[in-house]
Amino acid sequence: MTFFCIADKESSLGFKLAGVQTRQVSTRLDTLEALSVARATRDVGIILITEKAASFVKEEIAQHITHDPIPLVLEIPSRGEIKPHKSAGELLKELVGIGV
Repeated sequence: MTFFCIADKESSLGFKLAGVQTRQVSTRLDTLEALSVARATRDVGIILITEKAASFVKEEIAQHITHDPIPLVLEIPSRGEIKPHKSAGELLKELVGIGV
């Protein structure tokens, strides 16, 4: 299984240099196409998508996660973006209603 990265322009270079198959996106249409390619590629096990790119296709990502657990979709911070993120306990409580 391999990684596939869907990233905005600023974030894509690092993944390309690391040898990760990467699609650079800047519009909703680009992102939908890249997501479709990633899902159709047989050996892709994990799709990394930057926050900027994911903002174009939030609903599609949620549908994919609900219906198809593989490939796994992980949203990662975009280059230069620093946002407060929820802790694992907060995410668990939000997903299943259990406090940690």
